[in-house]
Amino acid sequence: MFVGRTQSLNAAAELVRANLSVDVVGSRGSGKTTFLEHLRHELVESDWQVVSIRGVASLRQHPLAALHLEEIGQAGPGALQATATALHDRVVRPRSVILLDDWDDLDEATWGVVESVRRSLGVPVVLSRLEGLHARQTPSGLPASTIGPTYVIEMTPLRIDEIERALEDYLEGPIESSTLMRVFAKAGGNIGLTMGIVIAALRERRITRSNGGSWISSGELWSPSLRAVLESQLEDLGSEARDAIEIIALVGSADIESVRRLVDWETLELLERRGLVALLPSSPSVLVTVVPPLLVEYFRHERFTARRIRLRELIVQQLGSAESAFAVLSERETRPTGLTNDAALFAGLAKERARTRRLVTAAEWEAHANPASATRYVEALLQSLSPAVEETVEHVFATTDDALGDNEQRCAYFVLQAEWRAYARGDVEGALEILRVARPTLGQFERAMDAAEVTVLTSVGAIPDDFPEKLEMEGGIPTKVRLALLEAQMLVLVCTARFTEALAVFDALSNEADALDPGVENFQPSVLRGFALLGLGRHAEALDLLTRGFEDAKSYLNVEAYRAFGAAIALCHTHSGSSIEMDDLFERVFTTGAPAPFPHGAQIALFAIASMTACRRGQISAAERYVADARRYGLTDGPLPGQSLAWPTAWLMLNGGDRERAADELWRASLAQWERGATFAAILGLLAAVEINPDPERLSRVTGYLEGMPEAVVMQAQGAYVAALVHHDPAGMLLAAERLSHYGRYALAVTACQYAAEWCEAAEDTEGLHAARALEQVIRARVDQIPLDTSRFIAPSAVLSEREREVARFAARGLTNQEIAAQLVISVRTVENHMHKAMRKLGASTRHALGAMLLDT
Repeated sequence: MFVGRTQSLNAAAELVRANLSVDVVGSRGSGKTTFLEHLRHELVESDWQVVSIRGVASLRQHPLAALHLEEIGQAGPGALQATATALHDRVVRPRSVILLDDWDDLDEATWGVVESVRRSLGVPVVLSRLEGLHARQTPSGLPASTIGPTYVIEMTPLRIDEIERALEDYLEGPIESSTLMRVFAKAGGNIGLTMGIVIAALRERRITRSNGGSWISSGELWSPSLRAVLESQLEDLGSEARDAIEIIALVGSADIESVRRLVDWETLELLERRGLVALLPSSPSVLVTVVPPLLVEYFRHERFTARRIRLRELIVQQLGSAESAFAVLSERETRPTGLTNDAALFAGLAKERARTRRLVTAAEWEAHANPASATRYVEALLQSLSPAVEETVEHVFATTDDALGDNEQRCAYFVLQAEWRAYARGDVEGALEILRVARPTLGQFERAMDAAEVTVLTSVGAIPDDFPEKLEMEGGIPTKVRLALLEAQMLVLVCTARFTEALAVFDALSNEADALDPGVENFQPSVLRGFALLGLGRHAEALDLLTRGFEDAKSYLNVEAYRAFGAAIALCHTHSGSSIEMDDLFERVFTTGAPAPFPHGAQIALFAIASMTACRRGQISAAERYVADARRYGLTDGPLPGQSLAWPTAWLMLNGGDRERAADELWRASLAQWERGATFAAILGLLAAVEINPDPERLSRVTGYLEGMPEAVVMQAQGAYVAALVHHDPAGMLLAAERLSHYGRYALAVTACQYAAEWCEAAEDTEGLHAARALEQVIRARVDQIPLDTSRFIAPSAVLSEREREVARFAARGLTNQEIAAQLVISVRTVENHMHKAMRKLGASTRHALGAMLLDT
């Protein structure tokens, strides 16, 4: 399970070779022992003398026990001096190192001997220890007056893609994405807990292999067999700290002010140092939650009733009335919260907030089933869509009396009901019928039905021809209706590439009272503004705006806004060709769970861009899974760039080497977007289709479309690039490169320079070649040497995944499959699978040929 630590391992090995000591610090289960095992192997391979010692908690009271267990010295009279001499003799020669695993569990005498030998010989010491202790301490916490220089390597939580690799290696097959998300959310990137969850679930048949070959979970993932693993997380905690962490777990994610009424600062700081609680800034306060999340389930499945009653009484006494406190506690009884890394932490807090909101709105609707309470309840339910939730939503709409309440409340109710029918049920006509029937009953709010009608048709159908009349502004209408009409205008204007007009509408929206509230409830105009800025070539401005919105959504725990801003940011990175932050972005967004159904555009963009990114890296199984997930959720193409499954479908075709089919797929889907009025998205797809499979006739058609789009300056620059590509025009390509760079299309601009250089070199045009290379350097300098993905539509069948490359390199060095399996700590069968894929991708017939081809990839 050694994944995600290669860079840290190389750093540790280099430090030791420089005769420097290292502290490997992490929580229990973070992989410290495995890290030391790999480091030991690396050093032994380099002809280092390695002495390994391990702390044993139950032997702390026995002086020198850890050393004697490794047959260094022996008990009896003069044991201290004899043991120190024995250790000295083991490491006296150059290139020697002492590895101390579980330093926290060492007896004091062993540590004293090791320290003495380190000081006398200067031998490096690598130790693994838990988070929390200060540097100038001994294992039992005694203060130390001096300390040798040491470097710290932290065993941070693994990313979701690293967890996926580890699980697929262990399971010898792909893991279904929702199962991966559930496991990741519970373990929060802790590899030890991850494996504990999966092994227990496999044993109890709660994770099984589906007919399609992937591993999928059913039911809860909690198992009583995990108790021992989790109890180790609480070792050495005093009774006060133990009570504190259990109280926070029972309360759930709470603001710092509430937690401070239950837990004193000193205890809270101790828990944070030990990595058992995390604090997340959130408007208007700071939230506190227990980590790792599985620990919360452990507490909530606690068998000792008396202890739980005592802690609950304390919570009720400190926080408020028994009725309200016990309602929250009972609702959270068996549901986990709290996550360790930033992505998972946000997801856990957002889910906790959504559960509380569902609890409150359900009680409100059951007491008064009117449109206002129904709207709030359904909006809360939609934060976690499932068959049970869908059934509940249908029940709410069927049993609410829509004649109750004022027209403003009824207006919001009818819009939500129509959106549900259109987006979740795919019944656009039924949605329009709801709006048309409701319209004459709403008085001055009737125009909001027009805005909703245009928005629904634009999102899942075609922009209506009469949208100017439908969205025309007039005096005397309520502010909320004006906002709805302006937002619908903005959506249509961005989709049709009328970017300047869209920005003017945004300014009008901003002037309305409470239009863009700080709670990010009305976030869509800001997302659309980002698209408009991108269309105008103001890439940096768009990215800055969207990033601020993304962070605001995180602060307010608004999952819907978080996903919408995240999708737009992903498009910005795709636009510039900078994929360096893509993995982190997708991890942060996808850990929020299944997408809500309103509307599909942002959700399908996330799946589409993630799939394309995976394809570019040769991660074909991941790319296929993202596409399958989008289809499983029933997502349909949206009207904005990136919101079409044709993009990843074309990439998968490219992976198979079929450029013509890939181009046809994009051309077909993009023409369909053009027909529905989504010209911004359509042009980008049409240009890509011509770039994949150059065709003068198709180029002529796209050029004609662009002539009627005066504001599409970025797409016109891309059109010039594609035209130069079709006609093999170096001068035209360099002109296109300048324009593309000006508009933030840096990777495409670099690609244009590379094409021009290639053509000039072939034509022996030395002046043109120098000009192309010089311009490429200028463009790269503009982005401060940030890595750019310039592969464009090169078939990724020639690209190996990271693990395939690892296996291939070992094979090229002459190792057998069995030896490779031992090196990578995976099964022989998994090695065989990776070898087969690598040889197929590179077209290698032998292992020797595979090694030679690695130099070319």
